Amino acid sequence: MGKNKAEAAVIVPSRRNQLAGKAFAMRLEGEPVDVIAAQLEISTIEVQELVRVAYGRLSTQTAEEARAEVEARLDVLLRQANRDIMLAQSQTERTALYRIVLAIERDRSTLLGLDIPKGAPDA
Repeated sequence: MGKNKAEAAVIVPSRRNQLAGKAFAMRLEGEPVDVIAAQLEISTIEVQELVRVAYGRLSTQTAEEARAEVEARLDVLLRQANRDIMLAQSQTERTALYRIVLAIERDRSTLLGLDIPKGAPDA
């Protein structure tokens, strides 16, 4: 059975929201606009528009939504760093990556409110 116009109207914004989320995340990770466009199979102009809209939505995010988004980005970075540790060619490379992993874990602890305040006695 074919889709009616109302169903199509729901699907298009949903796909656009998914693309916006992906484009925004990739841009935050430092991907160039042309690479994002190629991977998402859309134009560079559309990538720029999606990212602009996503930045505009940041001001309407709740603190919990922002925290969840940052935590998700930290998870991606942590997975990438752990993968890179397995592929490291030398101990120097692994040590540098261990530092990155520790920094990510520190940031996650701070984000979740798990850090010990300065000046508090050690437990």
